[in-house]
Amino acid sequence: MTEIDDRLRDHYRGFELDEHSINTIVASANTSSLSRLNGYSLPFKGFMWAAAAVLVLSLSVGIHEYGTSTERTARTLNEAAMNHSTRFKLEFESENIAEIDESMSQLQFALALPSEFGEKFSVLGARYCTINGELAAHVKLLDKTTDKQVSLFMTRSVENLQNIKDTRERIDGVNVKLWNESGLFYALASRSPLI
Repeated sequence: MTEIDDRLRDHYRGFELDEHSINTIVASANTSSLSRLNGYSLPFKGFMWAAAAVLVLSLSVGIHEYGTSTERTARTLNEAAMNHSTRFKLEFESENIAEIDESMSQLQFALALPSEFGEKFSVLGARYCTINGELAAHVKLLDKTTDKQVSLFMTRSVENLQNIKDTRERIDGVNVKLWNESGLFYALASRSPLI
């Protein structure tokens, strides 16, 4: 220690606070921290609790929506694969999609082949089915390059189907492709590779 430290220590040793002064200082310190707690901390704490509640609610809704969307996609993929594998008889046999559309009067949409199909497929016929709870058409096609049957499912692109992103999966040996196009939702299923 230096000489100044020693002199300061000696100087202040002579001062002593009485008990009343010490109690006043302690009481003053406690009062000011309580007023800070009441004046600033509690509203801030309330804001933090509200922000935390909003965050938890947002995360819950987001996780639920993600789960719902993921479940919806999986359910639709499985439904398309299962319907493709069934041996249900066609209700409407025709090579013309316009004739099939005219015959399937219960549908609330016009049948239309996807733009990417071109001349690769020939139409065999169709039957009614459902896709994700929506009335749909199950159109059987013949892939001209592989000479194998392909299932094309189509329905209106309602909100819960619009949220399904373009997807390709292999389910129980069936290749399934899901997509939205021109107001319609499509599911293509085949045991051969998809276009």
